[in-house]
Amino acid sequence: MALTVLGLGVVIWQVQEHSERRKGFKPSTSEVGRAAQVYLRARTYQLREDLALGAGPTVEDLAQAARIRRENLDVFGRLLRSHRQELLALAEAKALTPDRARAWLERVGELARTEPRLEEDRQAFLLRQEGEAPAAEVTR
Repeated sequence: MALTVLGLGVVIWQVQEHSERRKGFKPSTSEVGRAAQVYLRARTYQLREDLALGAGPTVEDLAQAARIRRENLDVFGRLLRSHRQELLALAEAKALTPDRARAWLERVGELARTEPRLEEDRQAFLLRQEGEAPAAEVTR
């Protein structure tokens, strides 16, 4: 389960290529997509509620997977709330495939990278994944 959670964080922050170079960690695109699909389907109703509020268990789960600092949780929640219509449309259960679920996570990451405090958390996540990887190597 920890590998799956880390895989979700990797997708959120778009660090797939670099994570694959790390010893012992190589989440496949299909595994992460399926895990994201299962997660989103299992939490459909909670996700709707949490995106409406900008807070709740799914917001906390995503923040934890992406290693967003606790003090930035409210920023992350507000950001997701402000894009809830788009995110809910992408997570529509009837159309949710592993690829679409992966695209949903990637979109969450794209949105998060627009917020400077969350970008700091992204950089910290990358450093933990790569062990002092040069910033120029980081994929966006």
